[in-house]
Amino acid sequence: MEAKWNGSSDQVEFSRMSPRSQGFTKLPGQKTCEKNTLLLIFVLLISMVLWGTVLYLFLNQAKDLKTLQKSCVNQNDSGIVTIIRQLEMDQKYFKNNVSQCSKTLNQLQKDQTTLKSKDSQVSQQLDSLEKDKTTFKSQVINQMNDVTQAQEKLQEEMEKLWIEFQSLKGTECTNCPEDWELFQKKCYFFGKEPKTWPQAKYACISLQGRLVSIKSREEQNFLTQKANKKGSWIGLRDLDVEGKFIWMDGSSLNYTYWSPGEPNNLGQGEDCVAMRASNGRWNDAYCRGHQESWICEKLVTC
Repeated sequence: MEAKWNGSSDQVEFSRMSPRSQGFTKLPGQKTCEKNTLLLIFVLLISMVLWGTVLYLFLNQAKDLKTLQKSCVNQNDSGIVTIIRQLEMDQKYFKNNVSQCSKTLNQLQKDQTTLKSKDSQVSQQLDSLEKDKTTFKSQVINQMNDVTQAQEKLQEEMEKLWIEFQSLKGTECTNCPEDWELFQKKCYFFGKEPKTWPQAKYACISLQGRLVSIKSREEQNFLTQKANKKGSWIGLRDLDVEGKFIWMDGSSLNYTYWSPGEPNNLGQGEDCVAMRASNGRWNDAYCRGHQESWICEKLVTC
């Protein structure tokens, strides 16, 4: 390409030289850059609008939240104040009543002490009543035994009088049951089985008699001859009062036939009496020990 410098035609010629030499004509890349710039400006404007909207909403929300917080605080303050006032009133009430409560507590402690003292007294009284009850029961039993013995003795005396009356009329009163021995208007039975004293007692009762009561030397001699030579229980004992011997018919001890040194209550338990084997003399012995024999008696019949 050639450059031509021909006066007015220079410019025309110069413009024909190349596209880049045609002054300030717009290039294709420059149009794209302008579009991008406009798009950026548009995005910025939209962003500013959005951020403004968000900021506006945030400020309104914060304002509403602050208002709500103030409302809640006011409400909470009102409830707390009410509770505090109630607690202050309760505190005043308790302060006013603490003296009375202290007096009441002291009175309750005194009452408790009094009740303990009364409980101890009642317990002592109950113990005393229990002892009195036991004593009274024992007295009643003893009195009943005395009455029973008195009735038996009276019955026996009546029977004796009846026998005497029948004898005066000429009636013979010498009848004894089979296996019983007659002596002076009484019948005697000599048991042959080993027994304790209580067992011998009830054996005689079952035969409608009782353990023998010896009242004379003649009766003793008769029994010594007839009794088992190994020893026999008789109706003498000091079970109620130590040393005070009583016959089964309730009579006192007027005639005695003790062995030398007897009664000795050996071992603090010899309260029943047996006839010795060899000579018929008496010996106090242990009631639950065994003797080889026992002697019952009852009145004859007419």
